[in-house]
Amino acid sequence: MGRPKWFTSAIIYQIYPRVYGMTDRQFGTLRDIQRDLPRIKSLGVNTLYLLPIHPITRKYRKGLSGSPYAIRDYLSVAPELAETEGNPYADEATGPHTATCRSTATDWSTATDQEEAVLAERAKRQFRELVDEAHANGLRVLLDFVGNHCAPDNILLDPANPPEKGGYHPEWFLWDDDSRPIPPSSDWWDTADLNYGIPVEGKPNARRLVYDNDENRRAMWAFMAGVLEYWVREFDIDGYRCDFAHWVPLDFWREAIPRVKAIKAEVVFIAEAYERMADLLSAGFDGIYAFELYNQLKSLHEDVRHNDPYYEVQYIRNKIEWERGAYLPGHRMIRYTENHDEPRTVVTYGGVERSKPPVLLALTLPGVPMVYAGQENGAAFRPPLFEGNFEANFRPIDFSANRTLASWYRHVLAIRSAKAFLHGDEIRFIAVSSRKATAFLRRKGDAMAIVVINFNAESPGERLEFEVPPEVMEACAAGGGQLIDLLEEGPPIRLDPYPAQNRRVALFLKPLQSLILEVREER
Repeated sequence: MGRPKWFTSAIIYQIYPRVYGMTDRQFGTLRDIQRDLPRIKSLGVNTLYLLPIHPITRKYRKGLSGSPYAIRDYLSVAPELAETEGNPYADEATGPHTATCRSTATDWSTATDQEEAVLAERAKRQFRELVDEAHANGLRVLLDFVGNHCAPDNILLDPANPPEKGGYHPEWFLWDDDSRPIPPSSDWWDTADLNYGIPVEGKPNARRLVYDNDENRRAMWAFMAGVLEYWVREFDIDGYRCDFAHWVPLDFWREAIPRVKAIKAEVVFIAEAYERMADLLSAGFDGIYAFELYNQLKSLHEDVRHNDPYYEVQYIRNKIEWERGAYLPGHRMIRYTENHDEPRTVVTYGGVERSKPPVLLALTLPGVPMVYAGQENGAAFRPPLFEGNFEANFRPIDFSANRTLASWYRHVLAIRSAKAFLHGDEIRFIAVSSRKATAFLRRKGDAMAIVVINFNAESPGERLEFEVPPEVMEACAAGGGQLIDLLEEGPPIRLDPYPAQNRRVALFLKPLQSLILEVREER
């Protein structure tokens, strides 16, 4: 089962749908995302990843808005994501209305089941329209699949839940002595652990994850695999980011992933995982979160700021080489500097300019880069999902802010998208004279470039020396080549392949100046 070719050049744009267009305590909607597709496409990304779009818990919310990861119905779309006009509960067939209406953090959750059903069907139609328009614009769409846990009041625990919605299955859950569903972790009290019938090493409730008979396990697996099939078959989505994939049994993934790919072969599966990463790739996942490198970059940044004498950006090389030895050939690491679980990039790295080197590294290493909505505008506020204080602290994303940074993102994303040498797996690190910089060769066929990432923020800058790789010298000798910096497009660096000592290059880098030196024939 090969990995889809399109995923090699994917650039992911992560969106939290309920906050994407949220203003004044009114939820954002799917239509907000749809209206913004031209701007999103202009950034240079080609894949949308949406946080969970499903209805969430009514009874166990953290704050008024709750967490999208406390899912109440896997086969529906959250009613608050529907944009309506006039009466939000009116059937769309009743005629035109006069005013656009959005759900708020307080009104939709008090709706009756019938009213919610009307909104949910409207939200489904609008989700289908979003996917269709995204595809028409050359953008693929990924959904978040939360298979490890769900809401304690999930409809699977409703005796009246019809078979087409999964039916009534209290045996698929774990229960405490007070007849309450047990969460996967004590601080995840707004969720309930799902019982796949197989103990998962490292999971808090591992010893209890068993069934007395295999029929219950098979039924539960069939339902969850059916959820994955449903959104691909009915809405033509392009894949899933699977939440906490390492806490779901590997055998489930081995069974479910081929079933989904039998419907649409080009579907991708991304694992958010912090254990058993190699096993998940072997089980069929196409990509996996590069959380080790994310943590390495954060720790290195702290060392830079405190001028730690033992600081070495070259530690990045060790982490990448470890990845390449630990995981399957052809795997795709998901590279990011922020996401919905982590602080914003400009906060982590201490400002806009300091944030650029780690972002550039994520964009130029082998793997699939991911940008969280608002990152390109220097957003400093991370919308909370789990803290229960959403309404008190929410600040909308201003996509018109920091146009200079947004322009920089468009420029570097365009380079990532256009240059073949950034789409392959080949990378070779180059020794440099600075502790605060790293360099590597990226190559695919005859296309190649030397990437220099400079974390040094001290004025006036520093002299950086490195030895040009032999294949670059050979390319220059064969075609009269030169090195052109794609970031600032300054004067070319001409290389004379003879004598051999000319292979060493010395450059003066301004504070935080990085380079992507493409090999081009001189014209």
